[in-house]
Amino acid sequence: MNLRELNYILIPGDNERWEDWVRTPWGRRIRWLATPLLSLTREGQAVAVAVLITGAAGVDVGGSHLYLVFCGLMGLLASALLVRPFARLDGVELRVERPPRVEAGQPLTLTAVLRNTGRTPRFGIRVHGPFLPWDGKWVGRKGAVPVIRPGETVRVPLRLTFGLRGDRYIGRLWATSVRPLGLVGGRPVRSAPVRVMVVPPVRPVQGPPPRPSPGLGAQGPRALLGDADELVGVRPYRPGDRIRDLHARSWARLGEPMVREYARPMRAVSRVLCVLAGPEPDRDSVDGALTLAASLAAHGIQAAALVALTVDGGRAPHRLQVGHQAAGLELALDLLGAAEAHAGGVPAPPHGPAAAPLEVVFAGWTPALAQWWAQVRASQPRSRAWLVHRQRKVRAAAEPAGVIALAPAALVDGVQL
Repeated sequence: MNLRELNYILIPGDNERWEDWVRTPWGRRIRWLATPLLSLTREGQAVAVAVLITGAAGVDVGGSHLYLVFCGLMGLLASALLVRPFARLDGVELRVERPPRVEAGQPLTLTAVLRNTGRTPRFGIRVHGPFLPWDGKWVGRKGAVPVIRPGETVRVPLRLTFGLRGDRYIGRLWATSVRPLGLVGGRPVRSAPVRVMVVPPVRPVQGPPPRPSPGLGAQGPRALLGDADELVGVRPYRPGDRIRDLHARSWARLGEPMVREYARPMRAVSRVLCVLAGPEPDRDSVDGALTLAASLAAHGIQAAALVALTVDGGRAPHRLQVGHQAAGLELALDLLGAAEAHAGGVPAPPHGPAAAPLEVVFAGWTPALAQWWAQVRASQPRSRAWLVHRQRKVRAAAEPAGVIALAPAALVDGVQL
């Protein structure tokens, strides 16, 4: 377990459940009592700490004059809290622009869009983000806007990172006005809930691209992949040719009917099977296996191959066939980002033609998986297996079966085929 995760062991890891609890009767009561403290800015928190220190040190009013400092700071803080209801953001709207997905470990930029629909300018606005789980981290300071004039729209970028993949619920961003004195923020304006898909990172793959397999031709759904026949020339008309293929200019020039001749380009086919079923799921190993599967799928898509991606997590396998378009890679990353591992069982037989290359990525190793791989290796002549696991003994147990064993840290610099 990560040491940073231990610091959050008593903190709810899901902001969505936390927000649901805040809406309960007990949550509303506690929020009403805690609102004055939660509304303090960084400067206000510093003054509050100074109030506690000077209050404790100035108990002996006969031997020290620190109680005067305590009274001054306490009066300053109380004055800011009393006038807090007047620091409102009436007429200010807040929405958030964000990308649909981001790789784990890469910075994510949330753009807070503030629009003043009122008739008066608003001053001293700060944009805040919610409290993140242990693998999330805000990068840089909170956004600040000096003034928003009537009808003006201001964009404030906020950056954060997530270390773990998955469909992540970030929560609601909010904006407050820090007038007066900059010690307390007024009633906040909140955005709609924000979610983002954190996908496995794609590492560079060094090696030959997939080549067309004999007998496969151009298999795959043309409508999904956007394939089109290529014009190779014209030839004389034969009975049975389509009328729409007639080439009028060649017919007029040669004096006999001529038709266009097409040939569908031969496309390489690659299969990637990520096996998450089997032993007790290990988070680092599962994420490493999904990273390798994403890298292999991206390698095939960049080579204009048809990639049949299958994720078997111990339940019903999820299959997706994608092409070389960017949208295809995004669909593959979404599938891998939302994949879950379950203990027990063996994967289903590989899907697709046996003549196509098959890359099998394991996240664990057991005798049952070794037997399954031996059967697949005998029936699939162009298959290769990978194992990503953090324990050396598990990797050593898989190497006699012809499996390429890697540690999750070894994927950072890329993969060599």
